[in-house]
Amino acid sequence: MILHPTAGMGALLALAGAALILLTRQGTPAGALAGFAVALLAALGLGAASLLPLAVFVLGSGALTRIGRERKERIGAAEGDRGRRGASHVAAKLSLPAVAAALALFGLAPGRALALVYVASLAGAFADTAATELGPVIGGPAFGLRGGRVVVLAHGTPGGMSLAGFAAAAAAAWAVAWSAWSVGLLDAASVAYVAAGSGFLASVLESLLGGTAWGARAGHFGRNVFLSLASAGLAISARALGWTGS
Repeated sequence: MILHPTAGMGALLALAGAALILLTRQGTPAGALAGFAVALLAALGLGAASLLPLAVFVLGSGALTRIGRERKERIGAAEGDRGRRGASHVAAKLSLPAVAAALALFGLAPGRALALVYVASLAGAFADTAATELGPVIGGPAFGLRGGRVVVLAHGTPGGMSLAGFAAAAAAAWAVAWSAWSVGLLDAASVAYVAAGSGFLASVLESLLGGTAWGARAGHFGRNVFLSLASAGLAISARALGWTGS
């Protein structure tokens, strides 16, 4: 086991973050506990710096859920339980970041590659959430593929995408990647661009999958797992091609 030098500080920050989630009612007790476990793993394996992109995703998702909630409720595009995330939400979107952190903790893969996987999967998760939460609020038509044709869909329909949603997804993916770069978790701007681009492209692929029979069978949980894997796969592929400069 290889504890990161800033693991102690990170563990305290992870505990503070879990308390904040409970106090602000952004998550259920089970969700906060699951989130704390992920944050603790990240702190131990990747260091305290890894908590900033995680916080951008978690706290940013909570904030976006609250924006325009009445409108989203009217059109049926609002999260259930007033947006409180439970353990299943954490498992769906944070399992891969947790695995990357665990691999770093036990020294089972190169640290730079694991940091890239960690950030890219968070970027994809936040891109997906931002598109879902802000698309209906900003407005404009949503489109999706049905039977090989592009059709107009109601906001909140699996596979539906709008121009506003695309813009929100791109901004959210970059916010996660930039935060990771700003604290040194990612060691170059080129790596941050790859992480953000991978997360954004994966969110688009997840939306396309949502409009297919396979996407329907996978369900919300399965599509989120696909999103994480696609984000990580695209990022690692870009790294293997030398696009990160490392």
